[in-house]
Amino acid sequence: MVKENRDRQINILHLLDMAGGSSIQSHFYKKFGYGKSWVLIHKKPMINAVVEYYQETEPFPTVRGIVKEALRRCKTDDIDIIWVHQAEILVPIFKLFTKKKVVLSYQGSDINEPRRSKNPIRILCRSFADLIIYNQKAHIKKIITVKKVPKEYVVNAVDTDLFYPRNSEKKGTVAFISDNLNRKETMKLLEKFENLKVIDLNDGVIPYNKMPEILNKYEMMVDLKVTTFGLLVPTLSKIALQSLSCGLKVYTFENKIKTNLPDRHKPEIVMKKLHDLFCDLLDKKLSKFQSGK
Repeated sequence: MVKENRDRQINILHLLDMAGGSSIQSHFYKKFGYGKSWVLIHKKPMINAVVEYYQETEPFPTVRGIVKEALRRCKTDDIDIIWVHQAEILVPIFKLFTKKKVVLSYQGSDINEPRRSKNPIRILCRSFADLIIYNQKAHIKKIITVKKVPKEYVVNAVDTDLFYPRNSEKKGTVAFISDNLNRKETMKLLEKFENLKVIDLNDGVIPYNKMPEILNKYEMMVDLKVTTFGLLVPTLSKIALQSLSCGLKVYTFENKIKTNLPDRHKPEIVMKKLHDLFCDLLDKKLSKFQSGK
């Protein structure tokens, strides 16, 4: 019997970074010594504050440029896995033109929208993936494929090096709103909270390293959000997780109050789970994980 090698280095090439998720993953994946990691992104006029903070990315003016560079690196760099973030259309390209394993992930609410979930072309493209990772339990019913593809639930990691309690005299309640939400419906949910401070993220980009300072002023964060397509977000948001890490209470979509960051969101635990998944993917042992159409 061949002994499993869980200590081996597995190198990852991330494609795209929709909201800073791949930057955080790349940073901690390397920090904990699991392998090398690169992030190729589409350069846009507005750079995400998370992306700016971690400096993990290499920007390209077009998605075509990203694909061209990634294909070149698949021939020359020691890359084991291509990790495509949400852009299903790219998956077949790397399955057809490289011998690399391809991981597709969903890290937001877009897949909950029927026009994304049920789009025939997207369904076909995501079916080429060797593994699909998702971060909301509700996603599993939305990730439709034409054949069985291994799917695994992996939560977002929180940077506990940056987000931690800094103020023992927290006061007041805060919520955050942005143009990514249905403002009218979200504000209706927030109206029942007295003396609530609502911070509009579209009033200006808050530097990522300043968020802990802002959060640490408050005792509780309200995490009620309605998407632009009318759905209550059924999971803890990124800011809610950061708030818990800073010692705040969080009022959740379940109308409950959480007081502690769940261990499963700590970066060392998330990165180990990812590395174990990648080991099983390369060793063709993913059958033990959740799989289905």
